[in-house]
Amino acid sequence: MNPGPEVPAEASPSPSPSPEPEQRWVALIRGDDRPGTLTALSSVFSTRGVSFTSLATGGVDGDVGSIAVTFCATSRRARLLARTVERLSVVRSVVARPVEDPQVRAAGVVRMPDGVPFSPAPAADLEWSGDASAGRPVLVEGPFTQVTTVVERARREGAVMTAVMVLGIAGVDR
Repeated sequence: MNPGPEVPAEASPSPSPSPEPEQRWVALIRGDDRPGTLTALSSVFSTRGVSFTSLATGGVDGDVGSIAVTFCATSRRARLLARTVERLSVVRSVVARPVEDPQVRAAGVVRMPDGVPFSPAPAADLEWSGDASAGRPVLVEGPFTQVTTVVERARREGAVMTAVMVLGIAGVDR
């Protein structure tokens, strides 16, 4: 029996009726490796007026594959999306977290123009390797928000190629 989608509970509602702000979310979905799974997932988001900011498929283990999506929504809408996606017959599990959650892990790749040095600023939970000044890519791994901050800085400093990929959520099997 599936215990339901794993989404953090909403904080106590405030007494004022101000609208809830949207925030960025990551959802990790494990679903059947068969035609129509991505279409069904996309349909849930599309019919609710929510666009993916990124979508990546992961490896397939037997007949189950993994999908990572990022999107913007209120916490209420994120919970609704997670519950609706989990009800799809092709979905095995759903875990959604705000991207600010330090358990949301990502990897980024930065390639600078030849001869341009670049290294991430020191961060407590960020690992990196590579030598941008030698024309080699720099690989950065850590919490999603820290990785995207490094990649955004590299873009401002003239990176010729960048990429960010959600790796998973620490403590959650993918």
